[in-house]
Amino acid sequence: MKVFLDSARLGEIDSALCRRCVAGVTTNPTFLVEEAGGRPLAHLRRAVELLRPHHLPLCVQVMTTVPAEMVRQAEAINDALGYGDLVVKVPCGWEELEVIAKLHRRGIAVNGTACMTATQALMAAAAGARYVTLFYGKMSDAGIDAGDVVEDVARALGGPAATCELVVASIRRTYDVHECLRRGAHVATVGFRLLSGLCEHPKTVEAVRGFAASFVPLDV
Repeated sequence: MKVFLDSARLGEIDSALCRRCVAGVTTNPTFLVEEAGGRPLAHLRRAVELLRPHHLPLCVQVMTTVPAEMVRQAEAINDALGYGDLVVKVPCGWEELEVIAKLHRRGIAVNGTACMTATQALMAAAAGARYVTLFYGKMSDAGIDAGDVVEDVARALGGPAATCELVVASIRRTYDVHECLRRGAHVATVGFRLLSGLCEHPKTVEAVRGFAASFVPLDV
């Protein structure tokens, strides 16, 4: 399973890339408003320049609920950024399936996002999505067994060899990442605050302190 960074903050993106600990970046309209105000494309261009040397996917969501406008926006974002690893996020819905299909035919990679059920994810994949995203935390809020849904979708998509990858977002605890790994998700996208927790443990600190206490300078 891969880990993506869920953020539009350039400093967070740069910090994660320096550590080579993420395999992509996801953003959403809320993040972009907070970071870029009224200039989202200018901000996204700066994110692209950070990602370009690494050839990692950048997921950017359309900022409208009108299907025809979704297509126009997706094409405009694709043209403006000129980034071959761009993925356009389109929320899943009946009308939106046509948007996913159109963008797929035009060679624009799509992430069918905001899925809360297995059937939503599978319909988006059938329409041509390169990724489908389940909102783990929001599913749990609605009383859905999110882990079971992740497992069902991962299996239905074809496991590790799937051409459409399952992304799990809305992750609130580091343990949720382990659960996504156990259930077969292809990607977990997490906020920057969780990244350090994925590579730290109190027992690791305890062990290292013990080694340090026993250390004798090398006789060289």
